[in-house]
Amino acid sequence: MKKQYILTFCLLFPVIFLAGWVIRTEYVLHAAQTVVIHMRGYDPRDLLSGHYLHLEPDWNRTDCMQFPEKKCPTERFARSYRYYLPEFDARELERQLTNSDLNVEMVFVYKGQAKPLVKDLLIEGKPWAEWLRQSAKQPVVR
Repeated sequence: MKKQYILTFCLLFPVIFLAGWVIRTEYVLHAAQTVVIHMRGYDPRDLLSGHYLHLEPDWNRTDCMQFPEKKCPTERFARSYRYYLPEFDARELERQLTNSDLNVEMVFVYKGQAKPLVKDLLIEGKPWAEWLRQSAKQPVVR
């Protein structure tokens, strides 16, 4: 009987631990302050890493008043970020970004002394998937 309890505990512990971690992460993503950082640069393909956008914060175009300190905490953010995308969407987004000068921003969860977490990618103020759907319906003007 004791072996059955140990086996049950060993099987349930990882599941409970993982569920707790997911709940905590979701809570942090929804409860913490979000900040929007303007980004520049992109490089959507890497043979080893897959399809992504390589983005760097553009602090000159970022509203620093959105931070609690009322100044841009550049030391808290990485110098560059990779935002991974599905293969087909990455190709289309690369084409769109190459042919125009778009406003690209990343939304971060910013809380206390914790490392900022990437929450979303915005293009022209819309989530990237929504913007890509809408831009595919409109003809490209050159």
